Amino acid sequence: MKKGSRVDELLTLIFMVMAIGAVICFFAIDNRLFFMICGGTAVILRIIQYILRFFP
Repeated sequence: MKKGSRVDELLTLIFMVMAIGAVICFFAIDNRLFFMICGGTAVILRIIQYILRFFP
């Protein structure tokens, strides 16, 4: 996967939405489990994106 490709942009968009969702969960919900799930999934998605960039 090349940087700037359609798949790369889609993964970046999904990451941003999940990161914003994690921030909203952090401040809006008392239970931190939803924040951890949403934020952790966003971070794992970002790591997968970088791995796909290194190994096309």
